[in-house]
Amino acid sequence: MGVLTEPGVIGSATSCYIGMEEAKEYLGCSKNKAYEVLRGLRKELIDSGKLYPGFPQGKVPRKYFLERCMIEE
Repeated sequence: MGVLTEPGVIGSATSCYIGMEEAKEYLGCSKNKAYEVLRGLRKELIDSGKLYPGFPQGKVPRKYFLERCMIEE
């Protein structure tokens, strides 16, 4: 998460996209519910023209997920 672990060493960067496992952790729900939420968010993005239909399924931009689920980091 960009945190310095030792002088001159940077921790692993977070991905720009969020998948089912992370969504499940954030929401505290089952795999099926996490996929359902991701599908809904992906559809919103495609319908608004912010994401193209060829984008891999099962992932959405992290920023959009956190914003729509009202999660603060």
